[in-house]
Amino acid sequence: MLGGLVMAARDSKGVFDDRLVELFRNRAQLKKAHQELQNEFHSLAEKLKNSEASTRRAEERLEAIERLMAKPEAGYNGLVYFQLRSLWRACYDQLGMFAEELRKQQEDRERKKQLQIFNKGRAHRMDEINDLIQRVKNEADEIAEEILGLEAREARLRGIWNYFRRREIASRLLERKAEHASARTRIEELFDRRIRIEGEQWPEFPGLSVEGRRIVNIAVIAYAQHLYSYFSESNVARLAREAVTRPIQDLKYGTEKECTYLIDKIQTLMGGLKDSHLKATGLKELAQEIRRHAEFRNDEETVPAASSLDAMMSGSVVVGPRVNVLMEEYWDIYDVFLR
Repeated sequence: MLGGLVMAARDSKGVFDDRLVELFRNRAQLKKAHQELQNEFHSLAEKLKNSEASTRRAEERLEAIERLMAKPEAGYNGLVYFQLRSLWRACYDQLGMFAEELRKQQEDRERKKQLQIFNKGRAHRMDEINDLIQRVKNEADEIAEEILGLEAREARLRGIWNYFRRREIASRLLERKAEHASARTRIEELFDRRIRIEGEQWPEFPGLSVEGRRIVNIAVIAYAQHLYSYFSESNVARLAREAVTRPIQDLKYGTEKECTYLIDKIQTLMGGLKDSHLKATGLKELAQEIRRHAEFRNDEETVPAASSLDAMMSGSVVVGPRVNVLMEEYWDIYDVFLR
């Protein structure tokens, strides 16, 4: 009985220890979950704070615009300001459409090249397997002819005096028939391989290569430079950049007459913006010049370092007013690039 009590006490202690371990494990899990909830709470609070700050800034800008537009003499100034911002967005959209068009073209080229390589490789493997099938088939046919000859010889060797010769031929027949069966099996295996090769699916397209994205991005830089040159008439490009980087109250565009002139000029230039890349001259040459000067930080980078294009600005290929569109981030070009 005493032994039973000892065993019961040991069992009770074991259960208690297990519960204690489970309690500590649950406590650690609860502590971890609590920490995760705290982190999420702080993250959401930070996002809310940033959102509220952005809302306040937007409200302040709106109030500043309302105060400014309440002055009749500032009305034309505001019209110029928003026309310039609209022009900037239009150039950004034009760059984006240009980049998307080039991306599709480059993808088509790379996909076609990928399929050409695949089809060429498959055709080569088909030629190899067909040659191998033909060789094995020829060997099988030769063995079959030899078997027929041996069987004919065996049939002619009659009489007990030809016993040993018939046994020799029979042995050779067994060997050749085994070789023929092996050759037929080999041919069937080769036909199966050929069927598998014929049924190979086209490979998945892995996406544009680094070189392909570089080609597109360099063309985008060339087009951005063209847009800068095109809108440099009456300094419109510079004014547009100021309009998206500075508040309206900091900018003045002159008298009503001067503002009207700018508005008309912007509208005239905007009229020629659509599909301007199709009418632009020298884009290909400019892209080639950019490529010669472009330097990339590493083998995977698809956007050239802005500083590497500084030397090009003094070259003869850049026609009209010159600016490093990367350095000054014209038309929000970094948002257009393929990464």
